[in-house]
Amino acid sequence: MKIILILCKSSYRKNNLNNFSKILFLNKYLLFTLSGPFYYVGLFLKSLNIFRIISIDGNPIVYKDKGFNFWLSGTTTKIPEKYLHYKNNFLNMKAVFHNKDKIFQLYPIINKKNKISKETRIIYLSSCNLRQPNITLRFINLYEEFLNKNLTLLDTHTFWNNKNLQEQNEKNKFYIYRDLKLNQRVKIIKFLMNKYSNNIDIFGDDWSEHIQNFNKTNFTNKKIREIYNGNICLDLGSSTGSITLYPRSIEIIENGGLLLQLKQADSKSIFKENENYFTFSNKEELDKKIEELINNKFLLCNRIRLLQDIFRNSRSLIEKQLDKIIIG
Repeated sequence: MKIILILCKSSYRKNNLNNFSKILFLNKYLLFTLSGPFYYVGLFLKSLNIFRIISIDGNPIVYKDKGFNFWLSGTTTKIPEKYLHYKNNFLNMKAVFHNKDKIFQLYPIINKKNKISKETRIIYLSSCNLRQPNITLRFINLYEEFLNKNLTLLDTHTFWNNKNLQEQNEKNKFYIYRDLKLNQRVKIIKFLMNKYSNNIDIFGDDWSEHIQNFNKTNFTNKKIREIYNGNICLDLGSSTGSITLYPRSIEIIENGGLLLQLKQADSKSIFKENENYFTFSNKEELDKKIEELINNKFLLCNRIRLLQDIFRNSRSLIEKQLDKIIIG
């Protein structure tokens, strides 16, 4: 049995790993996640050179024969330039304007049974304020109307083949993508608030400029489970790339929520014949699916069970990836 140490200095980043950080046995692997004060114990154990290491956000940097660096919540633009050439860099997010991102795909690990709440709520948890408006505002003004009509346009190669965008460097493309996504979130939520204001709960610390009723996000993991469990959990995709399974969507599935997600570049490969149950491509489709579920608890429960059944084999899928990376 191979022992793998997951070194994660930040407790926040450990939470991003969701149930993956709680796995102990994974068939041929024994995993220990060391964060907070235990991170420094992990550094000592790493120095013994007898364990394989998964280093979260490259802290510390790990060389190929010792394990891999796992960069969370970003594409290759997140990796410091001096480490970009490392062959053992893996990410959990994929850009749509290049093919440089090597993915270590995390999957939902289903551990708990669901207790369905009495009243169905629409849940949305995210940030929304623009990060680089000095660079991105002119692109928002230029493309906002097109993206409002076609919510998935931003995740297509056609969009990024536009001359205005091709002229931008990789970092600026990332900033533009992120802020266009954040702006799109606001537009979609405002659309839903017009019809479902009494049924929707918005969580996020920066929504005050856009809507009146929202909730702060200073709550525990137990509270997160209560919020998601048995509810329609809206996911408008990561602001950093297009991939179905990333920390937020995995968190929803693991905590018994029904994922209703803006279609991502890999939606079909993840959900296969069930894609239509858990994704949408436009506002009208989103509205129709919410309307179908909001007052039909039986249908909602069946969809949640189906969603969790899709990921019953997650441990095996993660193990196969580790085999390729660790064993080679």
